[in-house]
Amino acid sequence: MKVLIKFLFVVACIALIAGCEKPDEFYPEEDFAELKGAKIKVQPSNETNVLDKAHEDWARINEALQNAKPGQTVQLAAGTFYLHKSIVCWNFNGTLKGAGEGKTIIRTAPGEIFNIEDCPPINWSFGLSNGAFMLCFAHDYFEDERTVSVSDLSIIVDEPTPVFLKNITSGREMNSIHAIMVMYTGFDNDRENPVDLNVSYKNLSVKGEYDEKYLYEDYSLFSALSGYGYSNGTFEVKNVSVENASGCIKPHAFMGDDARIIIKNNQLISCVRGVYSFFGHSWVIQNNEIKDNKKNGIVMLKRGPSRQIWDGPEGNSFIANNVVYFTGQLALGVQYVSNVQVRNNVFVGSGLFGAIGCLNGDNWIIKDNDLCGVAPTPKFNCTIYFNNLTNSEIKNNANQIIGGPGALEPTNIIGEGRECDE
Repeated sequence: MKVLIKFLFVVACIALIAGCEKPDEFYPEEDFAELKGAKIKVQPSNETNVLDKAHEDWARINEALQNAKPGQTVQLAAGTFYLHKSIVCWNFNGTLKGAGEGKTIIRTAPGEIFNIEDCPPINWSFGLSNGAFMLCFAHDYFEDERTVSVSDLSIIVDEPTPVFLKNITSGREMNSIHAIMVMYTGFDNDRENPVDLNVSYKNLSVKGEYDEKYLYEDYSLFSALSGYGYSNGTFEVKNVSVENASGCIKPHAFMGDDARIIIKNNQLISCVRGVYSFFGHSWVIQNNEIKDNKKNGIVMLKRGPSRQIWDGPEGNSFIANNVVYFTGQLALGVQYVSNVQVRNNVFVGSGLFGAIGCLNGDNWIIKDNDLCGVAPTPKFNCTIYFNNLTNSEIKNNANQIIGGPGALEPTNIIGEGRECDE
């Protein structure tokens, strides 16, 4: 009996050691995906020829994304990955993660026209556009909940695409791309059935190129980080830097009852539009720095871009502690949005409507903002402009100069502004 017990003990130890040393690749595929923290690891190619490397890098990342199970992480190693064409991954529900911002770099292959032929179109109810993406996570209609997360890496876009049509109707040509796009391909064409699609971008840097060779506003990036489609989920961007883009951050149609848009702790430099968002109702935009902005710093629209107005949740929004340098139109422009607090922001620059412009809203608080660096607009002679804003309170803003038809609205409480510090 003692000999038998000793034998069984030795067998158990050997099995335990073998189990501890078992490498990831020995797990059956169906079991490995269920393991907590399961990852698919991807290394950059060592090819020295640019195009050969791009083909191999593309194949490695594409294969990993296509084979990822729900909840899995595709882990990119440190190094530079070249892409010569778009990666389009359908119905992805997981995470793409690098080794850290500036450590893992995905960039357009030097000297190569970027191929976008596999991209699905952008088919809103009000217009059809060709799709042009570096990384695209496209989703058919689904009834469960999905989350697409991208984090801890850098993207560089400094090559054009072939010329294509931005909008089929207008015929306007462009050769720029969206760096990362997550989209529901039903868009707003079935507003009764939003999907539950969450989008998370964290700890990223995205850099485009400003050059006249790009046909749309001279930027290689049409957008840096985007989420499109009628969703009931959350769109979140945190700790991100973007430089040189027509639109830095673009969340559109997060319009379901529980939808939220959260944009915090980001630096957006040299953009025509820092944050541009339509078909939404609830935003938190906080602690961002938006510099060298050429048109609008922050735009929040409950309506669509062609002035489509649809009923939806009233929502609640909070715009606070941002620093926005702007020229062109506005630092903060909002339409058809109610229940908004605008507090403790610093706005610097000049535009057609001053710093803050609101059209058609209710129950706002605009308080304690610093507008000392804002030149009153010549046309309206104001730093804050509103029209059809009701039941709102505006007070204690430095350099507070109210303009527009809403200045005489009797339901609004307009308190004293404050002097600028010397």
